[in-house]
Amino acid sequence: MQFLCYILLILGVVTAQATEQPLSKKPLVKGKTLSIASQYIEQTPSFDLYLPSDYHITTSQRTYPLIVTLDGWLLSETTHGVVNHLGNTASMPKAIVVSIHSHDRFAWGPELYISQSGWQGDKTERIAGFAKGHSQSMINYLQKELLPFLKSQYRVNDFRIFVGASPTAAFGLHTLIAAPDLFNAHFLFAATDVIGQGYTPDTSMIDAIVKSLAKNPHRKGYLYVASAKREAEENPVRYTLSKKLQEALAPYSKTFKVRVEHIDNFGHYPMIIPGLLSAIDLVFPRKDWDIGKKFIELEQQGDNTLKRILEYYELLSRQVGFTVYPNLNLTSNAACIRSSAQRLQGQGRYKDADELFNYWIAQSPNSASAVAGLGVSKARQENTEEAVSLYRDALKITKPDNLRMRTWLESQIKTLSKQ
Repeated sequence: MQFLCYILLILGVVTAQATEQPLSKKPLVKGKTLSIASQYIEQTPSFDLYLPSDYHITTSQRTYPLIVTLDGWLLSETTHGVVNHLGNTASMPKAIVVSIHSHDRFAWGPELYISQSGWQGDKTERIAGFAKGHSQSMINYLQKELLPFLKSQYRVNDFRIFVGASPTAAFGLHTLIAAPDLFNAHFLFAATDVIGQGYTPDTSMIDAIVKSLAKNPHRKGYLYVASAKREAEENPVRYTLSKKLQEALAPYSKTFKVRVEHIDNFGHYPMIIPGLLSAIDLVFPRKDWDIGKKFIELEQQGDNTLKRILEYYELLSRQVGFTVYPNLNLTSNAACIRSSAQRLQGQGRYKDADELFNYWIAQSPNSASAVAGLGVSKARQENTEEAVSLYRDALKITKPDNLRMRTWLESQIKTLSKQ
């Protein structure tokens, strides 16, 4: 009976998660649109801000990588949706996504020439209507206004990813060269021709990237470039450019990771979906980040499960260069602290289970589910007084509309208090 009640408690957890402080009252929108004044951009852009699902119930020590796009109309919901799904299934770190709505997405690229891109026209022609040469204005806005604002208001860490497509991919490539500390990773779609464009008619962006890396050969970073395969078949120069980029950057491959692809069966914009998954895999490889089974393996190695979980996340943190934390409470997923604690509790390994519950509480002190979970563990160990105290603490922080959980906690308090 108690086990059945505990299942109901977990259902209450799900209900609580679904109602956690929405960012906007608009239906079907998970983020909110903001704007800050700019002295660098004449028409101040607005931007969509998307926070991780557990942002409001975790402690201030938990920070998140930042993903930035300049294509609100194209990449905003797409990027957030993919990142949110992978983050909530323990397949990548949860992240904050910011998507800037540019008044003219063609404005921010540098002045470029056709050069070796395979575009129609002479290589000495400027690319009219594609890159209007206002890239420094956007770099200034990001460096001096937007990023400091986000840093002061939200828990962003220093790992940043840029996502761009077609014209904004040109801006992304330019930042890699002109502002190398702005982003740690660049995901560039519909862009295998862009790498052949150049600052001069006789050079390409590939040449500029190599020149930049030569100044700092141990620079860490990630560069993903992809286009639709059908476009490469129409312009085979893209295949040549892709090979040239990979060969040119091979000497820096120990610290600077590169992946170039031509994606089949998807067009100019649709290829962004499979491309985004592949780009994320470049930074957060599936072999290391598909960690559902890893939690179970760590549990099976004996006592001190929490210690081994934290050690594994320290390994992941070293891999990416920022602190990555174990997920606390994921729905229907084995790779989180809640699931591991419950499995250990079911095996009667209460010491390990309690360590996990206490870690969960420390990381999310306003989580009624964490406090109640520890209460269940204490009740099973016949520590009645401690269990009642924990249930009362959980009741105090349970959301008023989570009637199922409130009812369950009240019934447990009443039952145990009679013993």
